[in-house]
Amino acid sequence: MKITITPDAVAALQKRFETRGFILALNDGTNRFSNVGGSCAVADKFQIIPIESATAPFTEILENPDFTVYTSTDELPFLGEQLALDIDKRLNTFQLKNRSGRLDANVPVNPASHK
Repeated sequence: MKITITPDAVAALQKRFETRGFILALNDGTNRFSNVGGSCAVADKFQIIPIESATAPFTEILENPDFTVYTSTDELPFLGEQLALDIDKRLNTFQLKNRSGRLDANVPVNPASHK
C-alpha cells in the first residue's frame, strides 16, 4: 500500500519535525499513542507521530518517496485506496483523504508518548 504526500504537505512536515519517518495512527483511544480517551467514533480521527524507526505494532510500511510511513494492521482497513496526505494552507491543518473522500480534516502532529 502506498501514500501520496503532496509537496506542500512534505514541506510542512519537514518544518515540524526532523525525522524522516512517522507513524500514521488512529487517534480514537484504541492504541498507546492516542491522546484521547475512549471514543464512540472509532476510526474517525488519525494522527501523525514523528519517529525514527518502526515500533510494534506499527510495522506496516506505507510506500512514499519522501518519508517512511508506518502504520499497523489495525489501521489498514480504515485507510482505503488511493491514500493521500495534504495540507490546508489556510487552516494549517493536515488532511487525510482516500478515493472515497476525506477521512480526517484535522490530522495533528503529536510527539511519541507511550502509555
